[in-house]
Amino acid sequence: MHAFTGQYTHTLDEKRRVSIPRKILETLRAHDSADEIVVTAGLDGCLFLYTKQGFEEIARKVDGSPLGEESTRDFQRNFYSSTERCPVDGNGRFLLGDTLRALASISDRVTFVGSGQRVELWQPDAWTARQSRTRAHYTTQAKDVLR
Repeated sequence: MHAFTGQYTHTLDEKRRVSIPRKILETLRAHDSADEIVVTAGLDGCLFLYTKQGFEEIARKVDGSPLGEESTRDFQRNFYSSTERCPVDGNGRFLLGDTLRALASISDRVTFVGSGQRVELWQPDAWTARQSRTRAHYTTQAKDVLR
């Protein structure tokens, strides 16, 4: 398993492209996904970046939910309509579209946060605030997660 780790802040260029941090790009290569990534609405105000395979695994879970439930249909609509397959150019950059940037309030800078099998994309100030708020609970969270 090649997990995404670390945190890095990068600037979007005038064409709204952002360079993928080197360590994250290396992990994408290990997952055979350095040429295309999938970005979608995340939780807590961020975006989720997946490898092609990682996205397909999540999509199977989403599609396996009971279609008869209105909340399932609403989630599927929101999930898929906010998902973009993003080609990665030879310089390790991808275009972060307007819809996705608006969902996470990203303007000129983005913080990449390694989160195991996905990368979270945060507006830098929102990430700092979130981490400040939750870091104090790390030990308690570890007890719940690492049972």
